[in-house]
Amino acid sequence: MRVCSPHCGVAPETVSGGETYEREILTRLGRAGVAIELILARGKPHPADAPNWTVHRFGIGRGLRWWVAPFVVPPAIARVHRATRFDVLRVHSLRFIGPAALWARRRHRLDVPVIAHHHHLDPSPLNRVLERRVVEGVDHLVVGSEFAQRQLASELGVRTEHVSVVPYGVDGRFVPRPARADLRGRHDLGPGPVALFFGGLKPRKNLPMLLDVWTRVAPLHPEARLLIAGGGPLLGRLRALAERRGLAGSVRFTGYVAEAEKADHFSLADLFVFPSAMEGFGLAVAEAMACGLPVVASDRGSIPEVLADGEGGFLCDPARPELLVNRLDRLLGDSALRAKLGAANAERVDRLFRWDRCVARTRRVYEDVLAAWRRREGRS
Repeated sequence: MRVCSPHCGVAPETVSGGETYEREILTRLGRAGVAIELILARGKPHPADAPNWTVHRFGIGRGLRWWVAPFVVPPAIARVHRATRFDVLRVHSLRFIGPAALWARRRHRLDVPVIAHHHHLDPSPLNRVLERRVVEGVDHLVVGSEFAQRQLASELGVRTEHVSVVPYGVDGRFVPRPARADLRGRHDLGPGPVALFFGGLKPRKNLPMLLDVWTRVAPLHPEARLLIAGGGPLLGRLRALAERRGLAGSVRFTGYVAEAEKADHFSLADLFVFPSAMEGFGLAVAEAMACGLPVVASDRGSIPEVLADGEGGFLCDPARPELLVNRLDRLLGDSALRAKLGAANAERVDRLFRWDRCVARTRRVYEDVLAAWRRREGRS
């Protein structure tokens, strides 16, 4: 099977969970024998050693904008199809690629099914104009959670019988391991327990609220540290907010963490905290669980599908910060409970959320959709 994927980015280093998913699923599909025809803007980086990839280039030197894509993407898709006769046209973003992919198939009369991937909807008046039409127009849609499927129906009013839920995977390097002493020293974590947040520092991650919660937790556990790992547009403002809240002694910021050091940063923690208001899957939560950490997380979006409340940690309404205070206080003070919940999380990830499972199910979706398309078109 040969899959064409016009793309905004699959960088080896990224702060985006969606881009991480794209890079990992396409790399692993290549390893599984699927030929990937990837189309990127000139200069956009990609993994140098991805197997079974052929990288084609758009005639632009920077990343796509959704309003530019209809002019750039269709001719590139047609050019790649003439050269490769790919079997499936893959859409990694409903807005950025979806309309252009559907237009390319119609305009250039491509005899291929269109399969889209989707994470979650952010609030936008354009959702019902762009995303809705793409969901209705593609042959199949793969989402990472039942929440994402429900959100499509409730917010767009679209059909969802052509939607498959395939949870994301977690890389095998995310496992329980001893903390690196040099990293503890680098971040000045001290001898006490560490609560970790890891992710892009974006508004929907609810980090100002987390700092407010920590002002109430820190006096209860003077040796504890809150480690906020990751880069993003809010880093400077969050540092300033921590200073104003009097948290300079108990909160540490790592800034951007390289991909090669991600798993080691999870190993620094005794528990993971993730108050995000919206996730299409919650990859950072699953990675923390795989590393054997108990988790205190928001009960919004898809996170309740990843974290089992009471078994591997606690789900909390982010509108009630006192719940986060209570759960963090409880876990910071009880190492035996942390160990019990963390072990349950590691087992759950190994059972449900590893990449081999995700790739096998995704490939099966592609094969089934392609077979149905060929039957419908009268091809063997």
